[in-house]
Amino acid sequence: MRHRHLTHEGFTIAAIEDILARGRLTDWAPLIAAIQVDPFGNVAEKTRALCEKPLYGAPVFVRVIAAARRQSPQRDNGVVSPLSPRPE
Repeated sequence: MRHRHLTHEGFTIAAIEDILARGRLTDWAPLIAAIQVDPFGNVAEKTRALCEKPLYGAPVFVRVIAAARRQSPQRDNGVVSPLSPRPE
């Protein structure tokens, strides 16, 4: 997804917010893939925090993060909820 106000292609907070606010399924796919690769990583954490805002895609990504975290082996490291932050 080409971001109107961004000059890079990384998953910064601004880029993720733009994807959640005005992205389409094809725009969501790379973000979903990044979350599935590392469900407790930086991209997933930024996305989780942004899902607290009333953004168009937020409900979908709440479910994506929860599913990825339930399937993650890291979940057995003391994580109580699939939407909890990264385990220490």
